[in-house]
Amino acid sequence: MQAKAGDLLPKHRADKESILFLHEGECVLKISGEDILLKTGEGYVIPPEIIHQIKAVTDFKGLHFMPIAIKIEFF
Repeated sequence: MQAKAGDLLPKHRADKESILFLHEGECVLKISGEDILLKTGEGYVIPPEIIHQIKAVTDFKGLHFMPIAIKIEFF
């Protein structure tokens, strides 16, 4: 996944756990009422059934590891 500075990715939740890893740049993960700043080389385990959203602080590139059978609901 990647985004440009200022981009706000869609709010969503998934039925399975996933892992977000930042390869380049910075983003804010909005989850459970918290804003978590992720920087290059950092990651976060996203629990199932938790609504979350990602905002790009700078241009960023990352990986979002998730099971093939995951179901995602967008808001």
